[in-house]
Amino acid sequence: MEKVKQQWEKGVQFFKDVEVEGRRISWPSVKETIRSTGAVIFISAILTSFLGLVDFLFSLIVKYILS
Repeated sequence: MEKVKQQWEKGVQFFKDVEVEGRRISWPSVKETIRSTGAVIFISAILTSFLGLVDFLFSLIVKYILS
């Protein structure tokens, strides 16, 4: 029974620590969030275009080899 009590206390302490850490979070401003989102969308579009082009070229090469 003592072991169960210790585990319970550890669990309670864990959630108290989570609450304390949650209060320390510094959230980005709206401007920073929009800027970061724009960067992610831009980089994703560039990588998608690049990978699409590579895929297209590989498909042409494979069709050429197999025909």
